[in-house]
Amino acid sequence: MRTDPYRLAIVAAERLRNALTAHGITIPSLRGSHPVRETPFVELGGCTAEVAEALAAVLEKIQRETTA
Repeated sequence: MRTDPYRLAIVAAERLRNALTAHGITIPSLRGSHPVRETPFVELGGCTAEVAEALAAVLEKIQRETTA
């Protein structure tokens, strides 16, 4: 049975939303979208500069922890 790429995109978007929420980050426009060339596609959309800074801080922290 072949998995529906649209459903995979929705699940991936929800997983990312949950992970971001765990760090206090919300991207309102984040959503699963229709496939692009049969590939699941997630739209990240736009966010405020404050959200972008928070996301960058989390990623930078992870980078420091993994290279230490």
